[in-house]
Order: sequence, then structure tokens, then C-alpha cells
Amino acid sequence: MTDPWATTRLSVGSLSMWLGTVALFAPRRTARLLGVHPRATEHDRALPLLVRLAAARNIAMGAALLVSPPPQAQRTTEVTLLLTGIDAAAVLVATRKSDTATRSAVLSLLVLATSAAGALRWHRR
Repeated sequence: MTDPWATTRLSVGSLSMWLGTVALFAPRRTARLLGVHPRATEHDRALPLLVRLAAARNIAMGAALLVSPPPQAQRTTEVTLLLTGIDAAAVLVATRKSDTATRSAVLSLLVLATSAAGALRWHRR
């Protein structure tokens, strides 16, 4: 376990699973925390389903990172980075249209930057 990637993989995988689990069981609260407009979090009937779908994806990707050996974990990380980039783009568009709070864009860009930094660090090895 002295490999730096092993620590990163365990951290990212565990965090993805924990965040996914929280969102799975508290989708409206999670959406509010992430900056979705309060009116939507209270009355939108589709919101819990959409948040739970994203939560299930996070749980699955986190589990894949935790159980995959390094060669497959690299591919899983690349797919995770791609999905994170798509998520960040969606959040930025929603923020631009005032559908979400600015903190959503900031959090999304922070997650994207962290993911990209981790992927670059790994590819340099």
C-alpha cells in the first residue's frame, strides 16, 4: 500500500461511494446543499429520481475503483474523469441560466480540477 495511486484510488473510491449513498437516501437535501434552487428541491417530482440515478453512478464508479487492479483502475479513472467533465459542463450551463447557485459551479469545477490533477499525476508515472 505504499503506492501513491493506491491511496488516491481508495480515497476517491470511498468518497464517491459515501457521497452517492448520501444522495441516494436524501436526494432533495443533497440537491439543496449543491445549490439547486429551493423551489425545485421542494416541488420538482423528477428531481429525486435524477439525483438517485447520479448517486447510483457514483456508487458504481467508486466500487469499481476500489475493486479494480491498477490496469483496469486506470481505465475506470479515465471514464470517471470524462463523466465528471460532462457533469461540470451541465452544472456550468445550469448556473449560466440561473438554475443553480454559483457555489454549484465552484464545487463542480473544484471536483473537475481535482480529478484532472489526479489523472495527470498518474499518467506522468
